[in-house]
Formats: sequence, structure tokens, C-alpha cells
Amino acid sequence: MASKRENKGIELVLKGHIKAVDSSTFIVKSGTNHEVDYKVRWNKKRWTCSCEDFDKHRKKCKHIYAVCYYLSLQDLQIGVRKIQDTAECPSCGLSEFVIKDGLSESRSGLGQRFFCKKCNRGFSPRTGFEGARGQAFAIVLSLDLYYRGLSLRQISEHFQSVYGIKISHGTIYGWIKRYVEFVYQYLDKVKVKTGERWHADETVLRVKSKHLVLWSMLDGETRILLAKHINESKNADEAYRLLEEGLKKAKNKPSEIVTDSAVSYTKAIDRKFGEELKHPIIHVQAAISTPLSNNKIERFQRTVKQRFKTISSLHSEETAETFTKGFSIYYNNIKKHRSLNGRTPMEATTKKNCGNSWVALIQKARKKRN
Repeated sequence: MASKRENKGIELVLKGHIKAVDSSTFIVKSGTNHEVDYKVRWNKKRWTCSCEDFDKHRKKCKHIYAVCYYLSLQDLQIGVRKIQDTAECPSCGLSEFVIKDGLSESRSGLGQRFFCKKCNRGFSPRTGFEGARGQAFAIVLSLDLYYRGLSLRQISEHFQSVYGIKISHGTIYGWIKRYVEFVYQYLDKVKVKTGERWHADETVLRVKSKHLVLWSMLDGETRILLAKHINESKNADEAYRLLEEGLKKAKNKPSEIVTDSAVSYTKAIDRKFGEELKHPIIHVQAAISTPLSNNKIERFQRTVKQRFKTISSLHSEETAETFTKGFSIYYNNIKKHRSLNGRTPMEATTKKNCGNSWVALIQKARKKRN
């Protein structure tokens, strides 16, 4: 989840308190006193701000975060326009021979048709937004804002106040549920290379009137979340299931698995690796007094738990599952990590730019399904 400064920066953008002077200079109004402006400028290798917070701490302030999110919103809009104006031929897979060929009418309204001069055939592009072409930007913005920390009602109010569009929080949740599942099914089949040490942990989340257990496992080197699931139990069978999911996602097996002192992990690791390998996995049970901690996965769990507290729409195990699936997508593929030098965990494990946006992920999922 975003930090307090990031959330305040997003609020400044959503309230329209930012104005571009040029490509490297922006004026951001104060969130408390609208008569006060702050200048944010790109200075060689970093953003700087004229506010007291930046001058004192020399770190990103809410005004710099506002500029960064303002620019990311522009990237989202450009990405949506690009998929609506360009297309690859479904037969030859090329785009350089494709031209626009008028409009076609469907249940979702008028849509752009294309013609491939190489294959001599016309087609309608498969963008991943079939049935919702006119709502593409609203969909990706909803996904982005929701997993950055805004509630469904706050997103609905944003569309009303900034764009003059009435979109109910129920409609927004429907979009989130549909596209999270769509992207998750694609990413769930992608295998990743990991480091030697994995971290596993579980935490309790309160969903309406009952407690659910969130099990999570991530790679210590790339921080990529390998596995997670939600249920009502803390037994060894669920710990074993977590191991199975992690091994299914990874291209390689770890040398060490770090957990807390719960007996369920010991039983699950012995059951999974005790007889399968000539050299069993090293199971490290971390504690406060030990040199090796489990703080990497515990930090992730605290982030998820903190985000859960701000959500009022999780009334069942199903809605909690949708949220955690979407958060794992955001955490692995969209959120940039300072510990990874500004890369996402997926970029850290693949060593390349993976297109870290909801637009890119939806397109990739659609192409894979074709």
C-alpha cells in the first residue's frame, strides 16, 4: 500500500491541485491553504520541491508524489488511447501493415475496425476491453486507485467531481473483480526464477464476523510473491498447500525456507521435502533473538493487513480473495520497490522491463487467451 505521503499526493491530483508549467516544472497547490503554491522541478537526477517538508528531510514530499502520480495518469491515458488506435493483425501478428478501416457497431457501441494490407483481411482488435471499450480508462484508473489505497466510494466520488461521470461503487467493484480475475489467470501460469531463500508467514484478517488466515510466501532476493491463499485454518495441510503453490510458480527449488516457529511449517516441510530430495531443504525458524529474521514477508503481511483496515466492502471470503489476488498483481507487477532500485519484483526476477501497468497486463492476458 502507498505511504501517507503518497496517498496525500494522490489526493492532490484527484482534487485537481496540480498544473504543468512545462515537462519538467509543475505547480502544486497546498492541500490546506489553496492560496499557497509549491514548485516541483526535475533537477538533473531527481525531483525537488519548494515546500518545507522537502527542504527539511530531502526526501519525496506529497507534492513530488503528486507530480509522479499525475505523470503516471498521463501514461495510463496514453496507453488506453494507444490500444484503441493501433492493433496487430490476428493472422500475421504484425502492426506495420495495419490501417484503420472505419467503425463497426456492437453491443458496447461503435468500435474501430482495422484492415491488414499484408493478409488482405479486416478485423476488430482484441484489446481485453471487449464489451467495455468506452470505459477502458475508467476501468484501469479504478484498478490503479483501489490498490493504491482508495476506497470504492472515494473512486466513485472522484469520477463524479473531476469527470462529471456517475459510476456507482458497485459498478467499480464489478470491474475490479472481472479484470483482477482476468489478469490473475494469465499471471498464475507464468513461472519465475527465484533466489536460494524463501520466506513464509501467515496472518489473521478479520472479514465481517469471522477471522481468516492469509498465508503468503515470497522470494527473499527478488521480493516476488510466489504464493498466497486465504482460509480459516492454520494447520499443516494449509502450510503444505502454500509450499505446493510456491513450487508450482517457481522454476527452481530453494535451499532454505524461513518461517516462524509454528509447528505447521515443520510438518509441511518434512512432508514435502523429507523424502523427495537427497539433500533436504534447510528450514530456518526465525525469531527476534536469531540473526536471520523473517521481516521481509512480515513487512508484506503488515502492508496487506493495514490496507484491509481501510476497506469496508469485504463481507465474505470471496471478496477477500478478490482483493488479495489483485493486491498480489499490484505488488509483483506494478508497485516499484525502493529495495529493488525502483523496479517491480517481476522486473527483478526477469531482468527486463515487463510493462508495469494495468493496461499492459490486460493486453498481455488477452493475447495469451487468443
